[in-house]
Amino acid sequence: MTLIYGAGSFLMSADRMIKIIILCAMFFSAIVQASTWKDDILYFVMLDRFADGDSTNNQDVDLNNTLAFHGGDLKGLREHLGEIKELGATAIWITPIVQQITHPIGNEEGPFHPHHGYWANDFTQIDPRYGSEQDLNDLVKAAHGLGMKVILDIVYNHVGYGADWEKEKPQWLRAGEQCGGSAVTLCLSGLPDLRTELPEVRQYLFDAHIGLAERTGIDGFRLDTVMHVEHDFWQAHRAEVRKKLGKDFLLLGEVWGADKFTARPYFQDDEMDAIFDFTFSDHILGYLNGLGSAKRLGRYLSRRHDVAAGHLLAPFLSNHDMPTLLAMLRGDVDRYLLAATLLFSVEGMPVITWGEEVGRTGKAWPYNREDMAWRDPAVKPNASWKRNEFIRAKYKALINLRHSNTDLRGHLSSVAYADKDVLALKRGEKTLLLINRSDHGVNWPPELGNSDHWRLAFSSGSDAATSDMISALEARIYIKEHY
Repeated sequence: MTLIYGAGSFLMSADRMIKIIILCAMFFSAIVQASTWKDDILYFVMLDRFADGDSTNNQDVDLNNTLAFHGGDLKGLREHLGEIKELGATAIWITPIVQQITHPIGNEEGPFHPHHGYWANDFTQIDPRYGSEQDLNDLVKAAHGLGMKVILDIVYNHVGYGADWEKEKPQWLRAGEQCGGSAVTLCLSGLPDLRTELPEVRQYLFDAHIGLAERTGIDGFRLDTVMHVEHDFWQAHRAEVRKKLGKDFLLLGEVWGADKFTARPYFQDDEMDAIFDFTFSDHILGYLNGLGSAKRLGRYLSRRHDVAAGHLLAPFLSNHDMPTLLAMLRGDVDRYLLAATLLFSVEGMPVITWGEEVGRTGKAWPYNREDMAWRDPAVKPNASWKRNEFIRAKYKALINLRHSNTDLRGHLSSVAYADKDVLALKRGEKTLLLINRSDHGVNWPPELGNSDHWRLAFSSGSDAATSDMISALEARIYIKEHY
């Protein structure tokens, strides 16, 4: 029997009401899922380049070789979580920690050891040079005690050069003439490519990585080389993750060069929660170098995050596979802080790469993977470059403002004013981002209305700005107090 619910002219069948209730539940579920990570700020650590907490596990350490191990490990990261917490980051992404190949690869820079973690030999073991599973447990427990999440970098696409699998399980690998023809069958950089289309390979990998997550309580995976693995693998992976780790476990994918369009195939079938936004840094660098106007940047920023509900883009300025943005800006701190202001003022999950917040200036590979610089000279490894505490103070101020201001994390974004050099971007209902790229001061644009209605909440400049004159190479964030 179909019951009819009605009031006046409004009539609805029980079947239709049930469908609407289900749709509403799905909608609010997506909102809850997104809110789990949409307010986070991710701090990326290349583990070997951060801090050495246990010198007894050091192997193949040579601080004079940019391609050797430098001793950073899980215990060292745990000992310095306070540095990251005090900055304001809420989650940590660490490079892979599975057992690596034991031999170096020849390179003109010197013997190239797998310090970065992307050349696996055994996915079921943690490399002793990084520590132990107990060390990972201790790190996760300590991070959670500080209110921070831990994301582990996972590689499903390949193993390292000369890995044991080449002899023990050659049928699980693509090699020789089997390589090429598509992004999935490509043997990236000549690495032995995993045949992830095989059910036995999938189950082995799921058991290894998801099993580790179950045992240690980590909060998410950063998934390497996503475009080189087939979509049905990621769909099966999502199902296994949901079953074993729950709906709030983050899957953050690396798709080289990705933007909102490239991300769509991974979001439409819910394979990933988030994708790195590579085009963000490209647009910012173009604007700062005078290759694009403020108008163009404004159009991009107001549209960049048009993605499926419950999913995110993760903007960043640079990563371990490219020079730091500060290096590309030739050390220009003023321009760099314009970029940082933009990073923490847009929708998505901002990513900080280790040392960016204190002025790490690593240039092209391998110098983009420099050691962290520490205030305490006793901490090893400790880079020779000098920390810039002014940059760190500005990062901290921006992060604190982002945490306290929902507009800066929200989806409402529109261009309030733009010309060649000056951009005013309205965020939400009461927040205004104002940036002057030019080498001279500019007055408050009259198109923005009465400046007395706005309170200055942040300036990238060295002096506390109070006037309506926006200095050369200055970024400001205003909060509207009067209407």
